[in-house]
Amino acid sequence: MKKLYSLQAILLFATLFLLVASGTAQVVQGKITDPDNAPMPFASVYVAESSYGVTSNLKGQYFLELPAGEHEIVFSFVGYESVRKVVVVSPKKSIELNVVLNYATAQIRTVEIVADERDRGTTIIKEAMDRRKDYNSLVQQYSCKTYAKTSLEKTKVISAELDSLAQHVSVEQLEAANLLDHFKKQNLNLIEVVSTTYFKAPGRYKEIVEAYHDYVRGPESREVNRQMSASFTADIGPDHGDLAPKQYSADNPYLLYEDMTSSELNFYDNLIDFPQLTQKPLLSPIASTGLLSYKYYYDGAFLEKGKTVFRIRVEPRFRNEALFEGFVFIEDGSYALLGVDLKVNSEALLFCRDFSIIQNYEQQPGGQYVPVRREFTYTIKEGKTYILGSTRVDHSDYDLETELKASFFGAEIKRYVPAAFERDSSYWQVKRPITLSEKELRYIQESDSVSDYFNSDDYFRRLDSAFNRVDWLTPLAGYGRRNRAKGNELYVQGILGQVNPFGIGGYRHRLPASFNKTFDNGLQLENDFFVDYGFRNKDVKGRLKTGFTYVPEKFVKTSVWVGDYYELINSYASIEQTFSRSNYVRNRTGGISQSMEIVNGLYGEVAFEYSDQQGINNLELSKWSGVLFGELNEPIEFNRYVKSELQVKLKYRFHQEFVMKGKRKIVIGTNYPEVDFTYKKGLNGVFGSEVDYDYIEFNVYDDIQMARFGYSQWSATAGTYLSKDNLRVLEHRYFRGSDKWFFSNPVYSLQLLGPTLHTPNEFLQANFIHHFEGSILNKVPLLNRLKLQLAAGAGTLVIPDSDFAHAEVFAGLERVIRIKDELFRLSVFAVTSDNSLDTAQMRFKFGISFYNTFTQRWDN
Repeated sequence: MKKLYSLQAILLFATLFLLVASGTAQVVQGKITDPDNAPMPFASVYVAESSYGVTSNLKGQYFLELPAGEHEIVFSFVGYESVRKVVVVSPKKSIELNVVLNYATAQIRTVEIVADERDRGTTIIKEAMDRRKDYNSLVQQYSCKTYAKTSLEKTKVISAELDSLAQHVSVEQLEAANLLDHFKKQNLNLIEVVSTTYFKAPGRYKEIVEAYHDYVRGPESREVNRQMSASFTADIGPDHGDLAPKQYSADNPYLLYEDMTSSELNFYDNLIDFPQLTQKPLLSPIASTGLLSYKYYYDGAFLEKGKTVFRIRVEPRFRNEALFEGFVFIEDGSYALLGVDLKVNSEALLFCRDFSIIQNYEQQPGGQYVPVRREFTYTIKEGKTYILGSTRVDHSDYDLETELKASFFGAEIKRYVPAAFERDSSYWQVKRPITLSEKELRYIQESDSVSDYFNSDDYFRRLDSAFNRVDWLTPLAGYGRRNRAKGNELYVQGILGQVNPFGIGGYRHRLPASFNKTFDNGLQLENDFFVDYGFRNKDVKGRLKTGFTYVPEKFVKTSVWVGDYYELINSYASIEQTFSRSNYVRNRTGGISQSMEIVNGLYGEVAFEYSDQQGINNLELSKWSGVLFGELNEPIEFNRYVKSELQVKLKYRFHQEFVMKGKRKIVIGTNYPEVDFTYKKGLNGVFGSEVDYDYIEFNVYDDIQMARFGYSQWSATAGTYLSKDNLRVLEHRYFRGSDKWFFSNPVYSLQLLGPTLHTPNEFLQANFIHHFEGSILNKVPLLNRLKLQLAAGAGTLVIPDSDFAHAEVFAGLERVIRIKDELFRLSVFAVTSDNSLDTAQMRFKFGISFYNTFTQRWDN
């Protein structure tokens, strides 16, 4: 084995030498620093008299591809003197050119000159704005070849998992596999993609991926398959999770741009929706309303391909808004946009510390201007390290004449061909249209040299050793055993998850555990178990649930469960009521459910559950709960009874989009409302069941981006009992109660509603909230420095048979903060309400919500 790896390393090193000799030719690279030798991130590096250039990264490093010959390069940064260097590029070697930019000498400029530059810049931009829509309408459809390369580099050491892995592998073993240096230096992630992109106006895209290589995970390692099959499988069952799979975006949240479906980034559009980057859409510098948000300055002109090109400096008027700053290039005469060199307002970024974009357009024979080159440079802070992101996208071989039928652009927006993960190095050498840096080439060589080992049983055993390790934290955090080669994983929660001082009757000791197995064909077995013991009442309770997913591409899953435990009556109660004893019953239960995606976007589940329900008023309760919850702590009194219930659930996402990656279906989501339907049937006489009722409920939910004026969320729910021959209080429809100070999810709850409201009758509930996302306060001088955002909404609940009607409105302030890698939105609201039972009231309430980086949504 050692000889085999050594021979492989020699052959690949020879290949690397040839690649470096040819692949890095015609490149100028180096570092830009200030007079104090500090790196200058996002400095501009341009070929003189052209719109072709790049920007430096956080380390001040740049990488510029050039054809062989003599070139004059301009290095510039606002507030520093520009530097011009003439280089002669040879086809056989790269040039390293480090540059120091000195501080600009203060110059006294007359008001007239400044006014003239601004007036001329505004005049040119107005012409571009007037022509923008015409040029945009020319592009009705096309297909093109797309190459994308994303490099993610950490400025410090490798991840904790790899550190741990390296500790568990001997030096001799690593050297034998040529891995030691790779583990020490692996602070780079490199992904390459070759695809065909299809477009049809307005804004419909589809991508066929012909080649994909992730040089960290490998072309398609078993580890990736198992992680992803688990990530995209829904946890389905009565009150045990959402009916449909969660909506995910990229496999890696640091990959801000995957394809045109992630963000069009078309500066000929008014708005650029880029949810991975900013909360609300970015405004193009040549948008029809651009003059309200930008200042424009004429910065000179040059000849490029025989035509005069104007360079216009763009400045945002509002520092906290989703706006750009930098330069745009406008062609004289046609006033077409030829390119941009822009960065996004840092205050508007969600997770990035900074983000810059260079994009070039070329005119096609039919007069259309289409993007041909995109370069994104960004930085994300991750603890004590920085992630340096760099994405290069090239579009070529445009065909604007091929007729593309509307049916071609269905719900599937991306598909990977079967051979996409099997491309070898010779394929990439031919298809790769750009030059990689020496570091990237060296990294590819090292990754390829150990790719076989990364997919070996030996590697997975050693990788598991980091997860399976037992140390002093294990009793607190939990104990796990993982065997990736067999797809097994066992986890038992530690003491922190076992202690339950607020259980029924006081302290209960709880032991939760799970065992999951993923098979090589993607099938998955999931088991969740818990048992707990109450010391005051000396009672043992527990539950076991097993689910088996056997058609992963259709999310077909069968689940069974059995248990005897204390269950919540209202799982969506107020915080106070949730922990009070009036919200608990003893439930001895068993059931089975079958769920699947029936057609794209339509999910269904049929479940049967048997329950032997008993009150807890016969238990000895802890004294502190009575003092804390008062009247709410009194358990509901009822005679023990048996319930057998049939439940049917449907969820439909209109025009749900998805990506097919092998047999794995990745749900992207929808821009349309989601509809839920629930039917419950009490089966009288089945297994001794005493209940007899029929209940149906409809819910419609949607969130809408209102251009740059924020986004709205709304929900409407209606339900009724078709029959209720034997309906018990536990089968009533319960509503989200109100806490005194906590602002609950405004889309599904009412803020000033009583804590224990429920009904056996028909009802209608509607909720609405709009988040202005700074569209008002960001434009108020001084106040915009506080980064506050407005929000307002309303809600209503009507129960006709009970002559009950409740309505409320609220308005408040929100502030987004970041703690390490998490975003939090803190809020304070004034809420007022009136209903048919109580007098009008008003109260201030406080809230907190969290941002999900995968779904790109706030949790409210």
